[in-house]
Amino acid sequence: MKKITLWTTALCAGAIILSGCNILDKANGIILYGDEEKVLSSLKEEHKGQVEKDSLSVKLMDADGKRLLVMDETSAQYLAGKELLREVEDGKDTEAVSSLPEIAEGEAVLFAKKADSSVNLESLAVQVNYEGNIIIGDGRVYADLFLVVADKEFPAIDAEEKTMGIIQYNKDPDGIGGFDVEKEQLVKIED
Repeated sequence: MKKITLWTTALCAGAIILSGCNILDKANGIILYGDEEKVLSSLKEEHKGQVEKDSLSVKLMDADGKRLLVMDETSAQYLAGKELLREVEDGKDTEAVSSLPEIAEGEAVLFAKKADSSVNLESLAVQVNYEGNIIIGDGRVYADLFLVVADKEFPAIDAEEKTMGIIQYNKDPDGIGGFDVEKEQLVKIED
């Protein structure tokens, strides 16, 4: 019986190692999504192990029944610098995006699961180009897709104003659920 248990344990460990699963890669940050007042209030709270806090202005709109998060190019570059923008490869594995395509005035880039997304964005006064299956953190927690617009174009986007709060810790955060915001997301932040 002990041999069966040892063989089963060895097979499971081997499968984890061969699959590339890294169970030691823990979150060291949280993204908070919601109304500016609540997110900024949550950012003011001091929690053990906090290293850095920041907030980004974003907008949220409905696009054919899907939640569309809109952000300016500077915010997207900030997220890319923290390796929080990740390209989905082979349907499940992700790799950090180091930079974004240039966004000219009057243009925007859309990140969604599929290029042929049936989302109508004609109400926006910008030309939208699909640029891949890119997510924030490890999933689509707050919105189904997101759009990056030039910094000058962002104020003209007619959508509900929201805020993203990013908190980096020097250790694994205690978990989620302790903030009074719409949504929380555990993430791995790189410097």
